[in-house]
Amino acid sequence: MKRIIALVLIVVMVMLLSVGCGGTTERSEKKPQPVTDLSKPDLTKWNYNKEFDIYYQTGIGYCEKPADELYEQLAVFVPGAYMDASDNGDGTYTCKVSDNSEIKGYSATTAPILMPVETPGYASAKALNDEILTMRQGIFEQLSEYASEGFVLVLSGCRGTNEGAPTGVTDLKAAIRYIRYADDVIAGDAESIFVYGMSGGGAQAAILGASGDSELYTPYLEAIGAVQGVSDAVAGVMAWCPVTNLDTANAEYEWMMGCTRPKRTDELNAISDKLAHAYADYVNSAGFTDENGKPLTLTESKEGIFQAGSYYDHVKGVIETSLNHYLSDRDFTADSAQEYIDGLNTDKKWISYDKRTNTASITSIADFAKHCKTASDMPVAFDGLQGKHTLFGSGDGERSHFDRILADILTELNSEYAADFAADLVKANFVGHTVETRVNLYSPLFYLMKSREGYGTSNIAKYWRIRSGIEQKTNSLTTEINLALALKSCDKVNNVDFETVWAQDHTEAERSGNSTENYIAWVNTCTKG
Repeated sequence: MKRIIALVLIVVMVMLLSVGCGGTTERSEKKPQPVTDLSKPDLTKWNYNKEFDIYYQTGIGYCEKPADELYEQLAVFVPGAYMDASDNGDGTYTCKVSDNSEIKGYSATTAPILMPVETPGYASAKALNDEILTMRQGIFEQLSEYASEGFVLVLSGCRGTNEGAPTGVTDLKAAIRYIRYADDVIAGDAESIFVYGMSGGGAQAAILGASGDSELYTPYLEAIGAVQGVSDAVAGVMAWCPVTNLDTANAEYEWMMGCTRPKRTDELNAISDKLAHAYADYVNSAGFTDENGKPLTLTESKEGIFQAGSYYDHVKGVIETSLNHYLSDRDFTADSAQEYIDGLNTDKKWISYDKRTNTASITSIADFAKHCKTASDMPVAFDGLQGKHTLFGSGDGERSHFDRILADILTELNSEYAADFAADLVKANFVGHTVETRVNLYSPLFYLMKSREGYGTSNIAKYWRIRSGIEQKTNSLTTEINLALALKSCDKVNNVDFETVWAQDHTEAERSGNSTENYIAWVNTCTKG
């Protein structure tokens, strides 16, 4: 009898283990089905650009209850080789996806789908229609750079700052869900979606990459009637100079660049110093690690506010690597390299150059900032004392403060601005999310860092490429550095390709070559490597 009981227990345990490890049960075999009343693209309504051999449709609604149809539509552009087409005789074509042809190793079912995010400053992006296509001369030539490589392009409109966060990313997520829903009639691999953008567009691309399938977006997606039962995660992210992680942006800026500001009022000087100090507190609790898993921290120093420690050394190393790449990329002779360094040292010697190894080192991050990355004239770079921002307002152009770190400092200083900040931070929108919660929704590190509540709650993109111009005044360099560090420590991420480019500003910065060509080559590495 004991034997029988033991055997029964073993069988039960095996069954339980098989379910827990992905064993086959009726429930695990069922794949969620898209839930929507949206129609798929009309296969009899394709347009065709003969010069560049691209079939396309514009004005495709991607949500059932759009808040603004001027923005919440998308356009699809497909290489001609992927379509079996017949002329309708009225300027349109009836097409169906065909796997009979390949372009550079891709077929209609394996081609990556690329989705640009063109939202500078988190602005809205109008949906592409035939009228805009006519006005935007040269757009097909630009699209052909990707189509000729075998890529499918999806250009999505989205709301922006005027409607308040997280409407922009919500709309882009809804567009991604629609592409997966219509995967059977739109060419391309819907599991190989790559988003890319610059500045605010790069920031929103990074948010999309970090927040895939986050339930925090559910009420916003439901409100506009986005497709349910499909994923909004993406495979890869290309971000140039992403203005992101706004929850710590003011503190980062003052830590790295506050030393370049002229002396101001006692209150402004105190705010700058306390923000720099608060950034050190943040770094020391965030959980950043180096490539060996060792903690990166900041320590107090005589030279400045927390300008020492392993985190400081890491940032200084990134700056020196950027400079040394510049020296090697330009094929300087030893004398011409020395001449270039001497030019940078005109006011003060802050760079040392070794002719033998053709490498340079800097005296300090502060000296680098003073010579290459001076702070803007604004009293506080992002969430100012008087000027509020529409991005974290609740819509219709309403403005709101959003920086919790600065709010706490103002309270500590008994500032006249403290009450205004405190009141804004607890304002709730139509789904009950406060400004602080919505800032989290727009902060990639909220999902990437183990120290944050969002860690483990999203499906993170596997592939990341980040580029920044080291001299940009828009961001502290730590913005991109922190994003790269967080991604490199995330086991869900396969590859992080990060560089900051010497002598370049707020642009699609690249060490060499063309940004489009480099991006295409990187996507090919991700999908074919």
